[in-house]
Amino acid sequence: MTPSIDRSHLVPVTSREHLIFLLNRASELEHGLACVYLFAAYSLKYEASEGGMTDDQLLMVRGWKRRLASVAVEEMLHLAQVSNLLTAIGGAPNFKRTNFPMSPNAFPLGIELSLEPFSQATIDRLVCFEMPEAGILSPEKQKAYDELRIAVDAAQNASSPGDASARIADQPFPLAFRTVGELYHQILTGFQNIPQDRLFIGPQQAQSNARYLDFGSKLISVVDADSARRAIEMIVEQGEAPTHDHPDAHFAVFDTIRKGYRSAMDDAAKDGTVFAPVRPVISNPMTRFYEDASGGTIITDPLTHDVADLFNLVYDTMLLMLVRFFAHLDEGDEELRMLSRGTLRMMASVLRPLGEALATMPAGPEFAGKTAGPGFGYNRDIALFPHKTSAWVFILERLHELVGKANTIAKSPACHPQVAEAAAALQSVGDHLIQYIPRQYAGLMDFHSTEQTAQPTIVCEQDGPYLVVNLTHLTNSKGEVLSTRRNLALCRCGGSALKPYCDGTHARIGFVSAKSAQRTEDKLAHYVGKEITIHDNRGTCCHSGNCTDHLPSVFNLKTEPLISPDAADAETIVNIIRQCPSGALSFTRNAKDYEGEQRDPAIFVSKDGPYHVQGGVGLQHEQRNEGASTEHYALCRCGHSKNKPFCDGTHWYVKFSDDDN
Repeated sequence: MTPSIDRSHLVPVTSREHLIFLLNRASELEHGLACVYLFAAYSLKYEASEGGMTDDQLLMVRGWKRRLASVAVEEMLHLAQVSNLLTAIGGAPNFKRTNFPMSPNAFPLGIELSLEPFSQATIDRLVCFEMPEAGILSPEKQKAYDELRIAVDAAQNASSPGDASARIADQPFPLAFRTVGELYHQILTGFQNIPQDRLFIGPQQAQSNARYLDFGSKLISVVDADSARRAIEMIVEQGEAPTHDHPDAHFAVFDTIRKGYRSAMDDAAKDGTVFAPVRPVISNPMTRFYEDASGGTIITDPLTHDVADLFNLVYDTMLLMLVRFFAHLDEGDEELRMLSRGTLRMMASVLRPLGEALATMPAGPEFAGKTAGPGFGYNRDIALFPHKTSAWVFILERLHELVGKANTIAKSPACHPQVAEAAAALQSVGDHLIQYIPRQYAGLMDFHSTEQTAQPTIVCEQDGPYLVVNLTHLTNSKGEVLSTRRNLALCRCGGSALKPYCDGTHARIGFVSAKSAQRTEDKLAHYVGKEITIHDNRGTCCHSGNCTDHLPSVFNLKTEPLISPDAADAETIVNIIRQCPSGALSFTRNAKDYEGEQRDPAIFVSKDGPYHVQGGVGLQHEQRNEGASTEHYALCRCGHSKNKPFCDGTHWYVKFSDDDN
């Protein structure tokens, strides 16, 4: 039975201007909420090394972090849907909003949109942002949440007293919605009241198509009153103030986190233990003051300030790309596909790692023990470039500038490795988009080069990708030469849709890069023969089967000993050992130890298996097993090895596959 809800205080919409006004306010609200939710997610710890939690608590907090981020992604879906609604009625996509913090009177909700670290007060506010309309919840539940809202208002008034109605009254059309759901139901009246043949004047081909974005079939093309109704119902039902007590709505997600946090804090207090899941980030971090913001905290640490400025510039550029994508007319299918793919990579593989890095970097000497976090600040204006070529050239020029800035920052010895992950993704986005601008402009930009004098190196980002610098040779099992750049981020969680390149999936699935306690023992064994001594470490082996398949008389796992050095002539044995991809096998012959091959640095993406690295590509900060080769080794690509980052053959058992490589 549909609940009876009183919306008599909402003024019905009867004009296009009123409807566009409300949709623009909805865009600003959705955008602001997405940033607030992401900031709270970034403030939560992710690594055991950050302390303050047991292993079980860490898993719980990682779950909260992913849920907060997933809600933020759905807010972006809502923003995309509002953009389609605007385009359908002759409006333009709106990706601007006031800088943080926004005063409580920015919207009739009366709650300040502020970038705050996760806390009981913060999660209480998030629940209130998503509160259902009166009449949705049972009277008992409604009473409890009314009391929560009173407490949130009291805390807010104590910290920033003022007239919450001042700005609301100064609007071209009345704003009286008390929940986000009410705002959308007021918007719905416009699509119901204004005649369809007069309302839908926007070009349908300019709307965003669901097949270009990673939103499945949820994004709706708006062509009439019925599709507009379905679009609005999707937004309301999925998150903001559902039409019934919905267990998967944003309100329920946040309320579950709220109760879980309170329970964990109560248990810690009762047991006398520490539960500290939140990074010490400052509120509303800024690189400079903004005229439209009501406060904020300037980051003063020089390196952190540079990374925060980079974040804001990337954020600006991503919004420029979104504006172009949602207001396109001249782009073809392939251009739109690559533009949307590039925009999504900017979110997942550039903004996300930069945001996580900032949440662990010092805010400045006057903020003892405090870290920064991303400010989502508008450093430059967000405008629609109406002409395709000028828009694409401008975006590529901006990307080229950002690649140079990111590379410079990433070189700093004190810089977080996630900045290098972001730099690699930026370079990849630019490299993929530059083909769509005229040659006279593309020739001025270089997204592809490497430093000819620098040796290739690999850094294994904790719980993240392989960060490869200056590699020039990357091939796959199909014999294809794959694109290389100065910075590459290669997938090692097994989940990327862009294999072998990272697309940020590791963060979404909670990939863990730690070695397992159940891994094969690190033990170097020596098998002495008449002409050759074979050295083998089972803990290093990737079980490619090369030795056992091609020389079973010497290498036989079913016999004891495993290796018989006199069962074949020494030269044959040497040839087999030289083909060992993991570096587990080596030999001593004529009093000389085998030290690897003389070959160019390269990485080979094996068929449904590991990365085969050769030519002495440096692997930084990783401890090798005893006797393991430094000239060649095999890195896990499926994400399941017990001996990460090295392959241990687990890909066979988890049936890892990669048809593209």
